[in-house]
Amino acid sequence: MTPPRPAPDPLRILEVAALPFPSRQGTQVALDAVCRGLAERGHDVHLLVYAHGAFPLRAPYAIHRLPDFPRFRSLRSGPGWRRAVLDLRLALELRRLARVLRPDVVHLHNVEAAAAALLLPFRPGVPCVYHAHNLMEHELPAYGTLGPAALAGRLGRWLDAQLPAHADLIIAISAPTRDGLIRAGADPLRVRVVEPGADLADLAAPLSPEGAGPGDPAVGEIRVPAGVVPTTSERPRAPRGAAADAFPALSVAYLGNLDCYQGLDTLVAAVALVRSRGRPAELVVISDSSPDELGGRAAQLRVPVRFVPHGPLANALCVLGGCGVAALARRIPGGFPMKLITLLGAGVPVAATRTAVHGLDLESVVVAARDDSPAALADALVAATDDPRRGDRVATGLHLARTRFSQAAAAERLDAALREGVRRGREAAARRS
Repeated sequence: MTPPRPAPDPLRILEVAALPFPSRQGTQVALDAVCRGLAERGHDVHLLVYAHGAFPLRAPYAIHRLPDFPRFRSLRSGPGWRRAVLDLRLALELRRLARVLRPDVVHLHNVEAAAAALLLPFRPGVPCVYHAHNLMEHELPAYGTLGPAALAGRLGRWLDAQLPAHADLIIAISAPTRDGLIRAGADPLRVRVVEPGADLADLAAPLSPEGAGPGDPAVGEIRVPAGVVPTTSERPRAPRGAAADAFPALSVAYLGNLDCYQGLDTLVAAVALVRSRGRPAELVVISDSSPDELGGRAAQLRVPVRFVPHGPLANALCVLGGCGVAALARRIPGGFPMKLITLLGAGVPVAATRTAVHGLDLESVVVAARDDSPAALADALVAATDDPRRGDRVATGLHLARTRFSQAAAAERLDAALREGVRRGREAAARRS
């Protein structure tokens, strides 16, 4: 694990995200890693989020929460009227905190926080850095709640163009995100790619109710039972008359939330195709989301599925370690799948749709399908499992999780970008005056 390097001249940083926190969703995991990594480098880190979260959290940074009105408890991503009201409250609280804390920089995560700071009147009077975790042109249509997909896509393109234009610096979570923002009109000289990181050892530690911020529900750990029973009665088995060792069972792991943009229909169909070709296979879903919709789809295609509560990451890592391959099935361009760091750290082979890992420079550790179809993903799942270089891929993935994608390495990259944002913001303010 790369040790943190203390930063000279620490900054006071106000991190802003319009979301429930903490939770085990990718953006929230990335956000916690950002705040922890910067705090470990000696920065004075403050985080502004919604009133609620999924579990208690002891954090080495200050958490500021919106008032719990209107009451909102959903952990799911996507737009809604309650979120719109909360985002207006976020804009007011952001300005108040900026006056009280007098931060060196405001670090805005994702579109809602950036819009609250940059598109509404009375912008905070300090440098503002926009951190794009995705491309809204592609993500908004996936939710299906903003009317026709074409209309949602146009709104997303407008946001991808407008938000970077008003920020002092733009951080893209990946090269594909950077390229998409530049296509939308962002100044290439003001866009920096900062790949995320996570401290898997820290995330795997048991959560503590001590130090929980206001609004954190008091819930305990969710332990994975010793024997997990499939939700269907069927377990993977070889076709009748075949030798058992000729058809080794394949357990395909999926980790994370079950929102529509994750490409889960593609994954279930891919596992069904693996089975139709004579290979016994099951789907192992590690998630705290409701299993009903995915379970129904799996039943239609006669795919055995086990649903395992995610709980603390130590439990998820244990379940992942018992699977033959893990899958990423996203078909939305841009972004960076945070769960990928966990999968690499778990030491399990990974297969992915082409779009899920396109442009991430991970060919040495992930078997990418030729396209995003179920048939291509099915081929990739089998290839990743049977790959004669499987051991090398897993070892390289473990190394990347502990180096390139470590929390400390990501914090060092982010430190440099935020300091550039501070410099640019101050220079712009001097020119205006």
